Formats: sequence, structure tokens, C-alpha cells
Amino acid sequence: MVTTSARKRIESIERDIIPSMFVGILSKDELWLKHTLEKTLPALQARALHLADECKKNGECKENDVMCDEDRIRALFEETRSKLMREHLTRERHSRFHH
Repeated sequence: MVTTSARKRIESIERDIIPSMFVGILSKDELWLKHTLEKTLPALQARALHLADECKKNGECKENDVMCDEDRIRALFEETRSKLMREHLTRERHSRFHH
């Protein structure tokens, strides 16, 4: 069994999971967006913050390490929410004018 460090899991959330939410966003519907904004992102943010805390406790993140900065993690998720909303609104506007 392979154990991945908390730091590597945070990196994976930022590098792999969040960007994957934008893949094919133009084909995703209101239900997907609602679920993502209300369930997926909050759960993922809580997980990332928990991992950051775990990193600090285990000594994986040094003092002032950006990867484990809780304010930066919160800002990343807020930015992701904002981008998803903008992309969704763009899709809605585009679909209204091209029917």
C-alpha cells in the first residue's frame, strides 16, 4: 500500500482536481454547477485545510510554507468558485443567443 504525504495530496488537489472541474464546463448543466458549488468545493476545501494542518503537525511544511497557508487555500477555492460561476454565465449567455 502506498502512502502519500499530506503535502502531496494538497498539491494533487491544486494541480489535478481543481483544473479538472473546468474540463468540458461548457457541456455541464445547472445541476452539476449547483452540486459543485454547494457540495464538492466545500468538501474539497475542508479536506485541503485539514491536509494543511496535518502537514504542519507532521513537519512536512516548514514555517511560512505557501503550500500549507490556510488563507491561500481559502483564496484558491474562492477564486475557483468565481471562475466556475463566470464560465457558467458565459455558457448561459452564449446558449441564449445561439439557439
